[in-house]
Amino acid sequence: MFSFHRDRVRSMSFLALSALLLLALPGTAVAAKAKAAATTAGPVDLNSATQKQLEDLPGVGAATAKKIIAGRPYSSVQDLSKAGVSAKTISTITPLVTVGAGSAAPAAPAAPKAPAAPAAPAKSTSSSKKTAPAGPVDLNTGSQKDLESLPGVGAATAKKIIAGRPYTSAQDLSRAGVPAKTIATITPMVTVSAAAAPAPAPAPAPVPAPRPAPATRPAATSPASPGSIVAQVPPSPGMVWVNLETKIFHRQGDIWYGKTKKGQFMTEADALKAGYREAKKGAAKAKQP
Repeated sequence: MFSFHRDRVRSMSFLALSALLLLALPGTAVAAKAKAAATTAGPVDLNSATQKQLEDLPGVGAATAKKIIAGRPYSSVQDLSKAGVSAKTISTITPLVTVGAGSAAPAAPAAPKAPAAPAAPAKSTSSSKKTAPAGPVDLNTGSQKDLESLPGVGAATAKKIIAGRPYTSAQDLSRAGVPAKTIATITPMVTVSAAAAPAPAPAPAPVPAPRPAPATRPAATSPASPGSIVAQVPPSPGMVWVNLETKIFHRQGDIWYGKTKKGQFMTEADALKAGYREAKKGAAKAKQP
């Protein structure tokens, strides 16, 4: 009986010891791997090590090694976090790695210098310094060369001055488009000849007043005589001729029958109905209209 219990205790102790060995085996393997890496090649440079050298580090596989290489350069081991390496792995490999001088980030390429602007050609002394005119320049008779000798007056301004002639004073140059500053500068150096004053325009010759046309009297019109007027023919016999102005109607055979200026033919009944009266017999006169 005692022997049975002793064998059972031994068996249980053996099983417990085996379990402890199995639990400790991964850590032992990691430690052995780290020790091997440290003793065989020395610290691994994060900035220059190959993928295989990085994979020899504990907790670093092929994927992590590629991340480390892609994230170079590093200035410290803690920079591995930027490459996606876990904090646990960083803590484990810190004693086994180093950061070489290549860790310093490459200096950004210097920006290309802008090409220097070409220096403006130096003006010749002859063009920058004008020789002062020998005497006052006449604005109305001076040549273009004489005008260009004035300070502030170039070829274009000289042409404007010539085109704007004549002038009565230096201030008239403003009409030619010369700046006020230039006018003030050259005023003591210019003169205006008498030719500047335009000749007075000749007075127009007096135009004689038209003579009034002699008044013409209208020619007296004599009343037309009945004999010179062609009588109108009545549309039907027996109709009377009504004078619309005198309200008198004339029968056929009357000298004014169909001959008055304003009249028309009517039947006698219509004429009487309209208020017309018959002309007196024998009273027809040449003055009848």
